[in-house]
Amino acid sequence: MRKLTYIIAVCTAVIVSTSAFAADSDQTELMAAAVELGHQYDANYAAKNPDAMAALYAKDGILVSPSGPVVKGRNALHDYYVKRFASGAQDHVIIVKEVHVKGNGGYAVAEFSVNLPGKAGVLHIERGNLVAIYQHDPAGWHLSLVEPSVPASKHS
Repeated sequence: MRKLTYIIAVCTAVIVSTSAFAADSDQTELMAAAVELGHQYDANYAAKNPDAMAALYAKDGILVSPSGPVVKGRNALHDYYVKRFASGAQDHVIIVKEVHVKGNGGYAVAEFSVNLPGKAGVLHIERGNLVAIYQHDPAGWHLSLVEPSVPASKHS
């Protein structure tokens, strides 16, 4: 009986530690994916490449733009970034602060900054936070939804 109790205890410990390891592994994978997508986003922004920007999103990806419009799907995202780059926006930076795994994806909370032209065309830095939802599919990791939060600014 003691031997059976011991075996059950060992099996339980292995199952619990394996589950904890898998959760940590998923968390680590999502953090790496979120940071990499953030770097790609910033690099594509610097290159002013609307095709590459749209490709970071899932086919039905959504951006709630800082100015308010909801942009849905890669074609609309491409067009949004063409206009965004033409406006003079530059120097985008994303810093991922935390990630949380949910199903075959998860979400991140991040900080961002970007240089934007003001009313007189003078660049100013806009800073804020964002929530990004990620999904993993056979093609890899993609942005499913990006929602920035920008405080009211005197430059708006």
